[in-house]
Amino acid sequence: MNYFVNLIWKLSCVRHWRQYQLAKTDVFQAQQNILFNIIRQNENTRFGKDHSFSSIDSIDKFFIQVPISEYDDYINDIKDIGSGHDSILTKETVGLFEPTSGSTSATKLIPYTKGLKKEFQRGIGPWIFDLFSNRPDLMTGSAYWSVSPVPDISHPNSEKVPVGFEHDTNYLGGLTHVLLSRIMAVPNEVKLIKDIESFRYVTLLFLLARGDLKIISVWHPTFLTILFDQLMDDFSALLTDINNHDINPPKPIDLTLKKRLIQQLKISPDRIHELNQLENLNIKSIWPALSLVSCWSDGPSTLFLKSLKQKYLHQIEIQGKGLIATEGLISFPLFNYEWPVLSINSHFFEFIPDGSPSETVLAHELELNKQYEVVLTTSGGLYRYKLRDIIEVMGFDEGVPLFRFVGKAGYISDLFGEKLSDGFVSDVVNQVLQESGLSSHFCLVAPEQTNGTYRYFLYLNIQDQDSINLKQLGDRLDLQLRKNYHYDYCRQLGQLKGTKIKMVSDRAMKYFVEAKHQKGTKLGDIKTRILTKSMGWSDILLKGA
Repeated sequence: MNYFVNLIWKLSCVRHWRQYQLAKTDVFQAQQNILFNIIRQNENTRFGKDHSFSSIDSIDKFFIQVPISEYDDYINDIKDIGSGHDSILTKETVGLFEPTSGSTSATKLIPYTKGLKKEFQRGIGPWIFDLFSNRPDLMTGSAYWSVSPVPDISHPNSEKVPVGFEHDTNYLGGLTHVLLSRIMAVPNEVKLIKDIESFRYVTLLFLLARGDLKIISVWHPTFLTILFDQLMDDFSALLTDINNHDINPPKPIDLTLKKRLIQQLKISPDRIHELNQLENLNIKSIWPALSLVSCWSDGPSTLFLKSLKQKYLHQIEIQGKGLIATEGLISFPLFNYEWPVLSINSHFFEFIPDGSPSETVLAHELELNKQYEVVLTTSGGLYRYKLRDIIEVMGFDEGVPLFRFVGKAGYISDLFGEKLSDGFVSDVVNQVLQESGLSSHFCLVAPEQTNGTYRYFLYLNIQDQDSINLKQLGDRLDLQLRKNYHYDYCRQLGQLKGTKIKMVSDRAMKYFVEAKHQKGTKLGDIKTRILTKSMGWSDILLKGA
C-alpha cells in the first residue's frame, strides 16, 4: 500500500516536474507568463481597477502602476475581505486567513485562495518527483508531515472569513491528498489537542505505531528536537499505552476526540513486540526504516540543525527544505544541488539588490554571490510584496538561481540605536562558537535590563560547561558584535554593557516554544531566530538551569 500510494503521488507530480524543466530554459518568459496570468485574472477586482490592471501589457508597466508593498498596505483590504466583501484583492474567493507573525505587526492575516494553493503545488510537485526519483526506497514507507496544534486565535479583522491553519498535506491536492492520508503516520485530528505536551505525546504515540516510518518532514529543526526529548522522557508511559491500545497523555483530552484517535491508532502485534524488545533507546533503533528528515537548514536554523544531528540524527540523511513562507513558496530542494532552487513556476518574483532602496531585478538577472531581498506577487492577492527575506545566490540550474536563506531584512534589535540585525548576529554567534570549538543545543541573543543597566545575553545549552570560561566567551562575543559601528558606539557611550553568557537547561527550547505558542503562534511556524528583540527571557529560560 505504501509503495502504491507513493507511486501515484510521484506520477501526479510528473507534470510539475516537466513544467519546471521547460521553464528553466527561458526563465524570463516563464515568469512573465505567471505575472500576466495573475493580472488578467484580477483586473476587475478593486485592487486591479485602482491600479489599472487592464492597461498593463508589460512588466515595466506593472512596475510603474503597482508600487512595492508591505503588509500594512493591505490592512484595509484584509478588513474588507474579513467582513465578507468579494473581489477586493482577488477574483477568487478567500477560503481562509492563515495567521503568521510579522516583523512590525504582532499577527498578519494572509489570504488563501485556490490559486495560491496551486502555486504552492507547482513548487512541491518538482521537489517530490525529484525526491522519489533519487531515493526510490522512500516510496516503500510511511511519512510524518508536521501537524501543529491550533492555538486559540480570534482577530477583529475576520468576521466572515475563518482564521486557521492548513495541514501540510492540503497543499498536495485532490485525490492525492485522500490517498496520502492512508500513509501519513499522524492523523490531522491530532492538531485539535490544545495542550502542547499532550499534543506531542499523542503525536509520538502514532509515530511509534509505525515501524515503516521513512520520512519526517517538519519546519524548524527544534520542533523535532523537542519532540524527541519528550520521547526519551515519556517512553515508558508511551509503551504502556501501546501495549494497552490506549491514549493517556499528560493532560486529559476531549473524550470524543480520544475515542476517534484510538480508532485510528493501528499497530501490529509485530510492532508491539519490536518496541517491547528495545534495549537501546535511539532514533535509529526505534525507527530502523527512517531514512530522511526534511527541515529548514540554513540561516538562523543552522545551529539548531547541527544540535539535532548531534543529539539524535547522526545516522540519518537531512535534506534542507528550501525557503517556504506563509505568503508563498520561494524555493525547493533538488538532490543534484547543495542549495535549493527558485520555484519559478510558483509566483512572480522580484529581488531588491543589497544596498538598493527599492529598485528590483528579475529572476534571470540575479548574480552569483550577491544578496537580495525577495519580493513576490501571488494569486493570493499580494502584489509586489516585500517578504523581508534575504537570500544569497549560490549557483544556477541552467538559468534558475540556487540560493541560501541569510536572514530577515528589517529584523533589528535597536534599544539605543545599536541596530543589531538578525543576519549579523547569527553569523557572529556561529563564528564565535566555531572558533571556540563549542556546540550548543540552544542559542538565543536577547536584550535584558537588570538593576538599571542594559546588555545583551547569549543563552546557551552546552553539555560540558566546566571547561568553559563564560567571561572570556562573553568578551569574545562582545568584541565581534562591536564590529557593528552602531553597537560599538552604544558601548562607548555606556548605553549598553558588555555581552554576557547565560547557561540554560535542556528544557530551554521547550520553554521558549511554549512561551511563543501561548502568544498565539502556530507551533510549526515558530521562527526560532538567534536574535530576539523582546526582553524578559531570563525569567522564562533560566527555570531549572
